[in-house]
Amino acid sequence: MNNLKTAQERVFYQVYLPSFCDGNTDGLGDFQGLISKLDYLAELGIGGIWVTPFYPSPLVDNGYDISDHCAVDPRFGTLALFDELIAACHQRDILLVIDVVINHVSDQHPWFQAALSQPDSPFRDFFFFREQTNNWTSFFGGSAWTQEPGGTASYYHKFSPQQVCLNWSHPAVEREIKKIFDFWIARGVDGFRFDVINFLTTEGIGEDHPPAEPGAEPPHEKDINQPGVLDVVKRLCRHIRTQGEFLLIGEVGSEVLPVMAPYQGAELLDVVFNFNLGSQKHFDITAIFAEMQAMEATLPGLPTLFFSSHDMSRMISRFGESSRDVPRAVAVFALQMTARGLPFIFQGEEIGMTDFVPQNLQQMRDIQGITQYHTAISQGMDEEQALTYALPFCRDASRLPVPWTPAINSEGQINVEAESKCSHSIFGAYKQLIALRNTHPALQRGRYEYLTLFKQCLIFRRFLKGECLEVMINFGATVVNVGYGDGNPVLFGTDEPLLEKNQILIKKVNHENAQK
Repeated sequence: MNNLKTAQERVFYQVYLPSFCDGNTDGLGDFQGLISKLDYLAELGIGGIWVTPFYPSPLVDNGYDISDHCAVDPRFGTLALFDELIAACHQRDILLVIDVVINHVSDQHPWFQAALSQPDSPFRDFFFFREQTNNWTSFFGGSAWTQEPGGTASYYHKFSPQQVCLNWSHPAVEREIKKIFDFWIARGVDGFRFDVINFLTTEGIGEDHPPAEPGAEPPHEKDINQPGVLDVVKRLCRHIRTQGEFLLIGEVGSEVLPVMAPYQGAELLDVVFNFNLGSQKHFDITAIFAEMQAMEATLPGLPTLFFSSHDMSRMISRFGESSRDVPRAVAVFALQMTARGLPFIFQGEEIGMTDFVPQNLQQMRDIQGITQYHTAISQGMDEEQALTYALPFCRDASRLPVPWTPAINSEGQINVEAESKCSHSIFGAYKQLIALRNTHPALQRGRYEYLTLFKQCLIFRRFLKGECLEVMINFGATVVNVGYGDGNPVLFGTDEPLLEKNQILIKKVNHENAQK
């Protein structure tokens, strides 16, 4: 049995470590805090954790600018504490998946520092230095080239100038990266999430991009999905799998299924994050249904199911019809727990945390938002206009600390303690739906008997080895429950003649009826 089959039976939870739980009261989330909440996660029904970067970093991009891939940033703990985290997860039958960032390193990384200080250093070839640059742009805004300090050449970076891209056409880079995987495998991790894996520069620096249309985003035709990326991914996956069973997840920077699909397969990644589904900016069940159908038709393996992450606005704020639309959030979560795929919950979703919206530049922490703000100012916008321009790029919305207890003088604030004690809270609904998925193999590994949308009511059946479950989730106007009174046991929701907006009905259906 490979680890994907084991993982497929689990619900995963994303921990954005800096804001999950502060275990030593220094104002920053850490391993000590995460360990202290493992019982909470186990009780919620979580079977796997994906934890964001915890490596030493100057924190230009919230830890995705790594200065040492084989160490723990002292702000989060120690290697000994990491080992304690792994042991504590495994005691509770929770898998631990860690982020690996192999597209770039921090400009403070020893490899890059050696490349700067020693012109004849072998590490010079780990990066791209050019006297003559092209017109490629950074995904954070501005040029993808920055002149090296004290020199005439410029170096290449797809993101901030402090995140220097690696030269994957140089064999020594791959050899060194494999050593990083070996280090964490030896410590007992259960899998890896490959950050922006399709961004690897495997064919070097090519020709200029065609010029962008006025007002359009700069094109990225030659700097991502380069020929050779899939071969690198295949070699890395093979190297990891020779050492055991691991869950391998890919972040492919695209919302286009035919772009994502080639990265998934028996010799490649187990799953890729399906931004085509997860990052939709507004709720539209017709669009969601179309993507569910397309994933079934296009992907060579299991889809992923998520609607929030540390890089996007929270689902409850993005999809709701009010500032905190709990009924809609529960209905979407019911879809996530019952549809075919590997589900990922982002921290705080289970209590209905809403978006944080910075009111000024000083409240921004995200490098992408800050860069876009300064770009807007340089183009002649005033501060208010620049803030409005930058907010869609800013990823601070979902990164506020999880409120575990009520804040002083903040009556009515959303917090875990209050939500977990309330019998009719969003937390209670999440816990019930996770338990439903955890106890019914048809929801974990079953195929679709059918998948349809009637008006705005999503209806499908999942079937596995004689167990068949029917799911109805109505996102629109009232519809008739055609199966009302059929005697089949209700597992979640209420079996009424009419299904109102955001109501859910999950039934266990007789096997004989499942074939109709």
